[in-house]
Amino acid sequence: MFFWFICCLVDMWLISASDEICPELPPVDNSIFVAKEGEGQILGTYLCNSGYHLVGEKTLFCNASKGWNAPAPECRYLCLFSSSVGHCPDPLLVNGEFSSLEPVNVNDTITFKCNEHYVLKGSNWSRCLENHTWVPPFPVCKSRDCGPPENPTHGYFEGIDFNSGSTITYYCEARYCLVGTQHQQCIDGEWSSTLPVCELIREAPKPAELELEKALLAFQESEELCKAVENFTQRLKKSGLMMEKVKCSLEIRKADLKAKMLP
Repeated sequence: MFFWFICCLVDMWLISASDEICPELPPVDNSIFVAKEGEGQILGTYLCNSGYHLVGEKTLFCNASKGWNAPAPECRYLCLFSSSVGHCPDPLLVNGEFSSLEPVNVNDTITFKCNEHYVLKGSNWSRCLENHTWVPPFPVCKSRDCGPPENPTHGYFEGIDFNSGSTITYYCEARYCLVGTQHQQCIDGEWSSTLPVCELIREAPKPAELELEKALLAFQESEELCKAVENFTQRLKKSGLMMEKVKCSLEIRKADLKAKMLP
């Protein structure tokens, strides 16, 4: 109280010396009042002592025509478990910053911003409600870089750089087909697609495989390309082979050839 009294003596002298129309503000317990003159106005700011929060206007202004723009505020004891206190829990944002560094009153809104190399996940603002909760919930700041991805069962990836913008490529073991996105990029801390899977290549039934052999042989022996393609397609339709089965059968052949070429 003594410190408040000394500050008020100086501030009230400044107010009365500059403009006699400004009424004297009542003292506010547990606070410090600082007044200054600027651009033809008297500005008064209340600062609550530690352990108290401000209820009302923090900064008041007075000029020759209006007087003080608002009544003096209050400095109330800060108790987060009291329903009468208009204050929300202090905001928190790891690897980021928010717009207010002081206790926030009911209906106040703060904004969030992440540090460099981090991306905001969630809302960039939140409001203090009357029940002392924040809505929407606080966001998080996530690194723009991605961690090492997982390996699909019976598969692997190639790539050593997992920073933002980098690309990796997935492959499957022999006799397995890749289902999903083969090339993926790290974008804002997340890979551009879900993890692909490696499915076992199913061998085509024997009769169908014989028909495929005949179709391939006829294709190789034909001298006219357009006619060879047409005949090959017709043979596949007659045999009932689906293109997916043809693809799998060719993949098996490819895998077998690779295995034979190994020392």
